[in-house]
Amino acid sequence: MAVHLRLVDVVKRFGGVVAVDGVSLDIEEGCFFTLLGPSGCGKTTLLRVVAGFHLPDHGEVILRDRRITHLPPHARGTAMVFQEYALFPHMTVEENVGYGLRMRRVPVSEARERVRRVLELVGLVGQERKYPHQLSGGQQQRVALARALVVEPEVLLLDEPLSNLDAKLRLRVREELRDLQRRLGQTTVYVTHDQEEALALSDRIAVMNAGRVLQVGTPEEVYLRPRNRFVAEFVGLANFVEGRWVGPGRVQAGRVELRVDDGGSSGGRVLLAVRPEEVRVRSGPPAGSPNALRGRVRSITFLGPVRRCTVETDGLQWVVDVQPDVGLQVAQEVYLEVPPDRLRVVEEG
Repeated sequence: MAVHLRLVDVVKRFGGVVAVDGVSLDIEEGCFFTLLGPSGCGKTTLLRVVAGFHLPDHGEVILRDRRITHLPPHARGTAMVFQEYALFPHMTVEENVGYGLRMRRVPVSEARERVRRVLELVGLVGQERKYPHQLSGGQQQRVALARALVVEPEVLLLDEPLSNLDAKLRLRVREELRDLQRRLGQTTVYVTHDQEEALALSDRIAVMNAGRVLQVGTPEEVYLRPRNRFVAEFVGLANFVEGRWVGPGRVQAGRVELRVDDGGSSGGRVLLAVRPEEVRVRSGPPAGSPNALRGRVRSITFLGPVRRCTVETDGLQWVVDVQPDVGLQVAQEVYLEVPPDRLRVVEEG
């Protein structure tokens, strides 16, 4: 697909603080692209640079083949949904949604029809005469979304729009949002600190920290093949094993030698990562497994879908997720099987 939105070496400073530090991204047309990272990592600042609310100190924002870096927000072809929704309390749903069209001097008859269509699209038919205080949180979120969509933006920008909703409503609105984006084929840039939300919604994810993009990829790539320790820790949970290469595909980690499919050579230090659900628990020695470790269960926590166990083996401690009906006991002796293709080499940091 063609690149729809391109960021080229974008830098944004506030005084002596570098909020966005040389970010370059290509976002394809129709993509649901998520900026994921902890609070203060620069993701909302970057979104506001795209929207035109912040001017970058360096770099370019390009929409298709048009540089929009210094254009005002209303002239960019983008529309933004804010975390607080920013609805006008004295305006009805219909007036809130149509506000952008009035500012663009769209003829009344056309504006009325576009408002009607977008309210139908987001499921708010029958709510036109209500005021924001008369709506639920989910309905207010839909009004904010409709207000952005009605101006027919090239790129839709969403700044943590679900964070003010309770858990069940957030899940439902998340599904509705993804379904709507797919039906419209709308290029969307979404900001969140919620890893599950990013994995569920996105076509591609950029993981950010300290103003930099650390990894860009599909949800599967970011989760299953993290490039560094931060990505592995922030997107899910991971076991980390420090060791050194003692030969091709062989890592010495304390008293244990592990086989790893991910390359390697003699002498160098290495950091390995593996997800808790990828480590298998056996009651006896697994036949033919190159990474069979005898250990003892130190703790068990029931989390609903899984039991999270801590298992100690030869000085290494592993977090392992098992099905709730697996009958493990604290202090029980078990064997862990760590598949060589699931041990991934990651960078520190």
